[in-house]
Amino acid sequence: MPRPIRQTDLVVHVMNVGFGDAILLELPTTLAGDNLLGIVDCYKGAKMLSYINRLKDIRPFDGVAFICATHPHLDHIAGIEGLLTDPLTRPREFWDSGFRHKTTTYLRILETLRREAIPMRRISSGMEFYFGTLRVTALGPSVALRNRYATYGVDMNNASIVLRLENCADDVVVVESVRYRDKDDPEVLREAGDSVVILGADAEYDNWAQITQEYPHVERTSQHDPLVKKAVNLLNCAVLKVSHHGSMHSTPLDVYERMSPALAILSSRQEESTATHGGAAVTRWLYPHPVAIETLKESGSEVVSTDGFFEGHVGSGNPNPGTVVVAVGPGEKPRFVKLRDTVDAVEPPPSQV
Repeated sequence: MPRPIRQTDLVVHVMNVGFGDAILLELPTTLAGDNLLGIVDCYKGAKMLSYINRLKDIRPFDGVAFICATHPHLDHIAGIEGLLTDPLTRPREFWDSGFRHKTTTYLRILETLRREAIPMRRISSGMEFYFGTLRVTALGPSVALRNRYATYGVDMNNASIVLRLENCADDVVVVESVRYRDKDDPEVLREAGDSVVILGADAEYDNWAQITQEYPHVERTSQHDPLVKKAVNLLNCAVLKVSHHGSMHSTPLDVYERMSPALAILSSRQEESTATHGGAAVTRWLYPHPVAIETLKESGSEVVSTDGFFEGHVGSGNPNPGTVVVAVGPGEKPRFVKLRDTVDAVEPPPSQV
């Protein structure tokens, strides 16, 4: 049964913007009592602004904590410049991967940040931010990629900022500060996956290879007890925004298996490719690619797409295009609803999920 969205919920709006990303976050109420938004990428700025204008009449907020440009490709940043100057969406900080791009769109964003005196943070793996019960961890891009190549030598998709959002039942900072007082370690013993959302941006193999090294899956052992009793699998999640629109290079199967998302969201517009192989014409999906779909299926995920193509193809529910809205309470399993907005039109945000 749907229930009202609460101030303690993390609400993730994966917007239907066609072939691109635009993600709006409603952050849990902070300790200071602020209700803040976060924006991760924005392909269509006019739609994002219209949607946020409708949201403020349903759930008033106190500003935008950050706008994150995961990487400088046009389908992720085309709508950001206008958000930086609009009083409704001007952020307290701008998050950037530091991998520069030569496009005029990206240059205008940098010039606007300087003109508006908006602080910029260069995000890399291991950085953490806290908003009320929400812990935001940057899983990528790895410092190893940044320090080795800067902009050159790394495909721009692998420069993507990958974010892990965990709406915790307890104050994580306090838990970590007392974890060595007693025999049992509360940080190691806690269950995390049900309240975790991972936003994959356009990360591909290089990025995921570094992430899996820096966030290893430590197994329980009884032979050397108490050397390792249990460890949190930081890649386990309830919700995954599938990276790179579900391309064939998006995420390896072993990473999906470690994530085991209950819900996988594809921000895409289906495209097909026809090629001749052995004298026969072969047509395949591009976004999502069959390889990505099969790996998601093997991981046991329910797949939802913003263009409705996937659901229509497999004959499941929600075959319509629409923004996907997910609510995650602190320490709770997620719940979601799919709207019926088109790529350019806006449907009001839901009051309950």
